[in-house]
Amino acid sequence: MTSYKQDELFSASEIVKNFSTITSKLSHKQIDKVGILKNNKLGFVLFRSEDFEDIVRNEVRKVLFEEDKKFVEFQVQKVKDKTAKFYSLEEVSEILA
Repeated sequence: MTSYKQDELFSASEIVKNFSTITSKLSHKQIDKVGILKNNKLGFVLFRSEDFEDIVRNEVRKVLFEEDKKFVEFQVQKVKDKTAKFYSLEEVSEILA
C-alpha cells in the first residue's frame, strides 16, 4: 500500500478551498501525490499526468512479463517432455508464404 506524507493528505473541503494552491504544489513537484479524504478515509488520489502514465506503463510491463514468462515456461516444458516441434528456416518460409 502506498504511504502518504502529512502534506499530501487533504480533506475534500480543503481541496475545494485550495485547489489552485494544491495543484500548483503537485505540478511543481513539491509533493508527489494528493490523497483526498472523505470522512477521514482516503477516497481519491491525484497524480501528475506523467506520473499516472508511468504507473500504467509499469503495470502493463508487469502483465506482459508475466504472460511472456508463462509462455516460456510452457515451451520449456514441451522441450523437456520432447513434444516440441522444431522447424528449419525453409519450412518456416514455406509455412508463412
